[in-house]
Amino acid sequence: MNKSNLVKPNKLIKKGLQTLGSFSLNLYTSQKTQAKTKAELTFIGEKKMEKTQNQLFKYNSSEYFLKEQFQDFQILKTSAENKNYWLNFHGIHDARVIEGVGEKLNIDRLVIRQILDTTLRPKVEEDKDYLSLNIKSILKKEADKLRTEQISFVLGANHVISFQEERGDHFQSIRHRIKENVGFIRKRTSDYLLVQLLDAILDNYFETIEIINQEISTLEKIILQNPDEQTVLTLETHKRSAQIIKKALGPFREVIQNILNSDTNLLRKENIRYYKDLANSSTSAMEEIDSTLKTLEGLANIYFASLSTKMNEIMKVLTLVATIFIPLTFIAGIYGMNFDYMPELRYRYGYFVIWGVILFISALMFIYFRRKRWI
Repeated sequence: MNKSNLVKPNKLIKKGLQTLGSFSLNLYTSQKTQAKTKAELTFIGEKKMEKTQNQLFKYNSSEYFLKEQFQDFQILKTSAENKNYWLNFHGIHDARVIEGVGEKLNIDRLVIRQILDTTLRPKVEEDKDYLSLNIKSILKKEADKLRTEQISFVLGANHVISFQEERGDHFQSIRHRIKENVGFIRKRTSDYLLVQLLDAILDNYFETIEIINQEISTLEKIILQNPDEQTVLTLETHKRSAQIIKKALGPFREVIQNILNSDTNLLRKENIRYYKDLANSSTSAMEEIDSTLKTLEGLANIYFASLSTKMNEIMKVLTLVATIFIPLTFIAGIYGMNFDYMPELRYRYGYFVIWGVILFISALMFIYFRRKRWI
């Protein structure tokens, strides 16, 4: 028996707690308390960039313009004919910058507070001039850890403002389509841009789920062949990742449904079908991650069943060996006594007779166990 296949419970529990500890949730309670005490807008979360950056995309079907570190936010309030704007922020830790955007565009202070608080549950806020929402996005795995990011959006009549915690690759394809005039983004209104941004985030969910499923497929082969203590830790890591995805996907789907159920005039009738399609896709993603979780549960059960079977086999072998040696030990004990008047002790061939009896009993028990299919 390979010793590496034996699980040491104390070591396993220690490693498991370390693994789950890497996913600990920080609710930033102290930051929230200080923000309430000061009654001011405060960033609540982890600072992920040194400096807040932004990009402004100004476009229509015939022209395209990109400006880095844009400052004249009031241009988004203009109703220039056939012009759409996408203002994207990387880094929201500078509350003064985000507050300034809200003041210049008449965005409610509560909405700005929700953008700055990365611990809030995803939701939708409806105003007569804009629609605001925030959702959770999944970032690529690093060192077997799954990270989430809050992304907030403000949809106006001719613009979309997005707020990302850090610079990521969620919207790279969107930027390419705007720049190269691929697809319909530059030919349609801002609500179409928003649904494309949300769809890009959902695509990232699907890609992450697919990566986990591929890793599970490899893990399944290990479990069926030669599982070890690292296997169960990997299973728990994947299970925790799947739970994080499911926890983020549920509110994401609710946000899309709430947008569809809203009475806002910012959604054009011709674009509503894209939001419905996005809602259906989010439901498919939920079903996919539910299936992944069930697969992980099944693999965990198989692992522990395999471990139990191996232990039962070991115990069976040890029990059979002990059972065979019980009568032999009895005979050895009898003839190991130091009495002077034991008749067999002085028999010339007694040693060989006892060995014959021992071998006969051993062979008889072995044959019996074989017929019972115990060995």
